[in-house]
Parts: sequence; C-alpha cells; structure tokens
Amino acid sequence: MFTYRKCEQKDASLWIKLNREFIVYESQDDGLWNGVSRVSDQRFAQTFEEALSSPELISLLIFEEDGAPVGFANLMTIFSVWSHGKALYLDDLFIREEHRGKGYGKKALAYIEAFAKELGCKRIQFHSEATNPNAREFYTAVGYAPSEMYFYVKYF
Repeated sequence: MFTYRKCEQKDASLWIKLNREFIVYESQDDGLWNGVSRVSDQRFAQTFEEALSSPELISLLIFEEDGAPVGFANLMTIFSVWSHGKALYLDDLFIREEHRGKGYGKKALAYIEAFAKELGCKRIQFHSEATNPNAREFYTAVGYAPSEMYFYVKYF
C-alpha cells in the first residue's frame, strides 16, 4: 500500500540518502545543481534539523510502498497575496527511478494536494527545470499549468 508520512528525527539518514539520489538525478543533464552535490552529510543533517524545528513552515514527507521508501517531498508553507492566504511551495518531489511508471508520482501529488488543503492552503506552486521534459509532461497531465515566470537564485 502506498502511503506518506511526515519525517521524524529517526528519518535523518533516510532523508539525506533520498535527497542525494535526487541531486544525482537532477545533476545529470545540465549541472544546474552541481554545487549541492558537494554538500557534506553533516550540512544535510543540519538542514534536516532546521526543517524539523519549523513544523509550521516546513514539511518533509516520505512516500512508502509497504513500508519501503519510494520517494520524498520537501514542502514550505508561504503567504501569498495572489492566493489571498497561504500557499504550499513544493520545493522538491522525487520518486526513485526504480519506482517510476507505477503511478507513485500521481499518488504522491494527490497526497500533497490533500495535505495542502488540510493546512488551509489556497494553491500549490513549484518550479520545474526547462531541461526536464518528463516533469513538465507529468505536471501538465495531472492538471497543473505552467506560468510565464523566471526562477531567480542567489546563494549566500
């Protein structure tokens, strides 16, 4: 059975492992996120701790099939004047490669949508890399529409 759960303290090493798999996958085609691949496990652990310390803003979800991890989502609750209230920002959604094509992405997104509604969010927003046509096709197929905006980044 496919389920989701919020990360707990005991999930630190699993969350780090899944995020590393995601980074390797995302770095294959364009190198946009290569700097993240050099981050130490200690820094990832600090990031995990910081996320867990802000449950009103940040939710880390693990997706499982019969107790085995198949993916994760990193979510943030934000305020949006355009939504007239809270919105859920889907920072990362990842289904392990060996579990793709089984409908888990659709199920994960359905859980995320239900979770957003439980939180009182009015919309879900996220970005997808221009170099990832599979993601764009998936999101369009499940009812999301692209917005003509650019995503800007500056690291400190």
